[in-house]
Amino acid sequence: MKVLAATMLCTGAFALTSFAGSWVNDANGWWYNYGNGNWPSSSWQWIDGNNDGIAECYYFDRMGYCMMNATTLDGYQVNGSGAWVENGVVQTRNMGSGQAGNGAQNTSQSSSQNNDQSGGKSSKQGGLTLFNANSLLNYNVEREDSLVSNRENKSYTKCFKFWPGEYIEFDNSAGYTHLKATVFPAKGSWNESDRILLQVLSGEDEEFYVTQDIYYDTKAFDIDVDISGYEKVRIKAISVNNAAYVGLANARFE
Repeated sequence: MKVLAATMLCTGAFALTSFAGSWVNDANGWWYNYGNGNWPSSSWQWIDGNNDGIAECYYFDRMGYCMMNATTLDGYQVNGSGAWVENGVVQTRNMGSGQAGNGAQNTSQSSSQNNDQSGGKSSKQGGLTLFNANSLLNYNVEREDSLVSNRENKSYTKCFKFWPGEYIEFDNSAGYTHLKATVFPAKGSWNESDRILLQVLSGEDEEFYVTQDIYYDTKAFDIDVDISGYEKVRIKAISVNNAAYVGLANARFE
């Protein structure tokens, strides 16, 4: 069942155009240049690097580097060449000659004309949308396709809905440095006396960020939290007075 699930993950639900690409390495590791100004990041990709018609599946981190001799964030093993393995056996896919197929969840491709200072490779940016990510822990936090803010009556999509005492925790072993999101009182649950706040904590319950008190008429506001050095990031709602729902929209690691 695990192999089947992983195969579905790497295969994807759709086919994308293939490009004649090549493997490139610099001081930080190996990445894959599609040859059209794009590269894979934060995603699994089937790549036929030697054009023999047989592709292997590789995972690229948010900076676009291929993970090697590691366990990926979704729990699969990759060998010293970066290829996905099960019980030591490299998993392959028949692609046809000269193709580099790609299809996976959380796929992100970026390009830039600027060089970074670490190896001369074009700088790349990627992110992780938390609404679509698996959580390490989830204590009653609901994922809602849409929520409406109490003051502006504005609809937000892909939201987390927090009641005081509820929390959700995500893995940050990939080394993202920022948690960004929009926070607002969710419509329909607020009284004028209610006051709630959101905390951001490490996996060891060390608080390193907290919002100001949120009231029924608080305007929606954006947060940008420095999560550098924290391998686990927990978001938790706390009651200052009474209880009501707080919405968190467009939450992401960058």
